[in-house]
Amino acid sequence: IVGIIGIVTNIINMLVLFRHGMDDSTNIVLFGLSASDLVYSFCETYGRLIGITIRVDLFLARTLSPVYVVCLMFIGTFGMVTSVWLVSLISIERMIAVCFPFHVSRLMSPIRMRSMVVFVFTFVALLYSPSCCVYYLDWSFDPRYNRTLLTYFERKEFNDNIWWIFIILLYIFPAFASSVPMIIILVCTLATILKLIRANKNVGNSSSSRAKRVKEMRSIKISLIICGCMAFSILIPNAFLDAFYIPEDLFRLIRAFAQLAVQINATMNFFIYVALSSKFKSTCLNLIQCDK
Repeated sequence: IVGIIGIVTNIINMLVLFRHGMDDSTNIVLFGLSASDLVYSFCETYGRLIGITIRVDLFLARTLSPVYVVCLMFIGTFGMVTSVWLVSLISIERMIAVCFPFHVSRLMSPIRMRSMVVFVFTFVALLYSPSCCVYYLDWSFDPRYNRTLLTYFERKEFNDNIWWIFIILLYIFPAFASSVPMIIILVCTLATILKLIRANKNVGNSSSSRAKRVKEMRSIKISLIICGCMAFSILIPNAFLDAFYIPEDLFRLIRAFAQLAVQINATMNFFIYVALSSKFKSTCLNLIQCDK
């Protein structure tokens, strides 16, 4: 259910942000974030549906499962890690906007932001590309069911380069997927909060100053909430699982809660936008009314 809600809400996010235009650097990153969350939500929903299908049609589930193992499981992880790095980019952009306001338009122009978003997608894809060398799909006769079923096999390249692939997937990838972005998000978020606390003490008392400050704070608040949700729902649990030895049963339990937290995080951005942005809310209502 959470996955289906995530698919719907992220599609709405992309439509609303596209209507707002891609001339704003924050909108560009949030659009990419919604796209990566949509990818993750779809892949995870597909995986959960297999568990339901197996109770209804075993052979259909046996056909759907290899597709998830070979393709969608890795694509879903790609979507999750891309979201993590895009949130890191948001935290950097917000820190620059708060700490260096006179240089933000030059440092974070829409063209540069588009290039950074494309770079993030490309970087994560290349980083996780060894996963494509693990399995491949093929039809195989299964004597247990007396049927030809879709299944997966290990690639020859995987056996030839097993140690290099394991080093990348078990050590290098987890570091870049959780530890590095977690440090970036925490440092940039703390720097932003400290700068805001100092700035609030010196802000003027005029109504124009207060109105401008409220508008800035609303945008920054959205970014900080997204960064906080990402840190506590994805990065900290994954870093904990990667850093410490945990018994298998406890590992599975923590991993299950972590997966649920990731899916909730991929879903809740829509509700954050609606609650804190009147512009987003009005555009969303206009889209719904147009559909009617």
